[in-house]
Amino acid sequence: MAEGLFIAYSSAVPGREAEFEQWYEEVHVPDVRAAIPSVTAVHRYRQVDLAGSGGAPRHLAVYELADADVATAAAQLGAAGAEGRLRMTDAMDMTEAPPDVHWFVATGGPGT
Repeated sequence: MAEGLFIAYSSAVPGREAEFEQWYEEVHVPDVRAAIPSVTAVHRYRQVDLAGSGGAPRHLAVYELADADVATAAAQLGAAGAEGRLRMTDAMDMTEAPPDVHWFVATGGPGT
C-alpha cells in the first residue's frame, strides 16, 4: 500500500487531446518521477462524461509515494518547477480548467 499519494487533475486544451496525452506520458510523468524520488507508481485516468454534457474531460494522475512525507515530496516538485525541470506544454488548459493538485497520507491498513 502506498504511504502517500499525489493527485493531479488536469485538462487538455480543446482539440489538442492527443498532443496532451503524448506530452503527459512521454515528458511529464518522467519529469515528476525524477523530481520526486519516492514515487513508486503512476496511474492515469480520463473522466467519463456519463451525463453527456460535452465538456472537455478532466484527467487524473495518481502518483503513489513510498512514504508519508508529502511535505518533502511537494517541496521537491516545487523546486523542480522553479528550476525549470518540469517541462510544460501549451496543450494543457491553464485557463478554463487549470490543474488542481492534492496530497494525501494513508490513514489505515489494507482493507480499512
